[in-house]
Amino acid sequence: MVNVAKYNLHWREDFTYRYEIKRDLFDELVKHLNARQTIGIIGLRRTGKTVMLKQVIDLLIKEGVARDRILYFSFDDEVASLEEVINEFQSRIGTDIIGAGKLYVFLDEIQKLKGWQDQVKYYYDTYPEMKFFVSGSSSLFLKTKAEESLAGRIFLYHLPVLSFTEFLRLKGENDLIKRPDMFKENLKEQMLLYIKRQLPELVTADESFIDMYLESIFSKMIYEDLPKVFPIEYEDLLKQLVKIVASNPGIVTDYETLASDLSINRKTITKYISYLERGFLIQKCYNYSKNRLTTEKKMKRLYLTNSTLLFHLAEYPDFGRIVENLVINSSQAQFFWRKGTAEVDCVLVKNDIIMPIECKYRDNIRKKDIKGLMKFLDKFEVDTGYVVTKDRDLSEIVDDKRIVYIPLWKWLLEYG
Repeated sequence: MVNVAKYNLHWREDFTYRYEIKRDLFDELVKHLNARQTIGIIGLRRTGKTVMLKQVIDLLIKEGVARDRILYFSFDDEVASLEEVINEFQSRIGTDIIGAGKLYVFLDEIQKLKGWQDQVKYYYDTYPEMKFFVSGSSSLFLKTKAEESLAGRIFLYHLPVLSFTEFLRLKGENDLIKRPDMFKENLKEQMLLYIKRQLPELVTADESFIDMYLESIFSKMIYEDLPKVFPIEYEDLLKQLVKIVASNPGIVTDYETLASDLSINRKTITKYISYLERGFLIQKCYNYSKNRLTTEKKMKRLYLTNSTLLFHLAEYPDFGRIVENLVINSSQAQFFWRKGTAEVDCVLVKNDIIMPIECKYRDNIRKKDIKGLMKFLDKFEVDTGYVVTKDRDLSEIVDDKRIVYIPLWKWLLEYG
């Protein structure tokens, strides 16, 4: 028999989950509380998906939803069908789900329920008063299956690792966010802590705890989560690929060469990198071109999805490359640019606005250090380029182009 009561502490009068500080995504989710569509939250392990679901439950109760019209269940440690969960819920509350008003159903770690998309689809179509919230730790677990069976029935959201602002909020450092110019030195100190602590449970953790925690998460993803979903023959290859990227963030990847170096065929390498990307461990960037088709055929760069894991996995992490990885992550960049010897670390494109960014974590930056950035500005007729620095904070005109120098801490607050 499924024990749903142990998951639904909010059925008790006056109980709240007491997670006061909200992630930025929370405000976006609650805009759709009354929409018919299922809400899906996907992301890396331990980014706070479960906490966010429980924060939504607290909000519903605060807004007057009856406690027994909210059902939460986690598939993380219990095997059951959705029908079994709902039947057990009905027997507990003593009423049928039909005709009793809106029922809010929260299903955590949904990817562990085999055929979950068809089960959710059945109840979604049959019982219009049921509102579903689902979470999962891999985009492929949700996206591919959701697109097949739940087209038009689900809104999917990605919960990334903490932004710098969210990190500061969790630490109670709100004054630093509100008045950054008064607390520059404090912000630089906090930024160095943040780089290693981008998961909620690491915000105030000791250094000794961080490595053990990250090793546990990494091992579970490599040896448990991904092999449950993908046809993985070489588990150690997954780990090897991640460590290669951690040691060389921004590595320009030619799959043919990589396959040769690892003595594995190219098709396998391509698939495994895709699995790691879908599992939120690797982020891919393409060489920028105005022709999208040309862009996707060109060389690719690989980064880890967060600098915290990079610090853990890289034997001798280079801080300059870590900063580059961090800027790529925080801006959710899809592009870099490379032509011959000229390069730009990061190219953002939004609403037809092109924003090229170079990462130079120092303050002695000469004109030759931004040669690639200047070539990009000329080639693509862009007026402004950005350079992320250690402390340098100014803008200047160089060869009729505006170059904005911005400290990393400030970049993370304003653009991260």
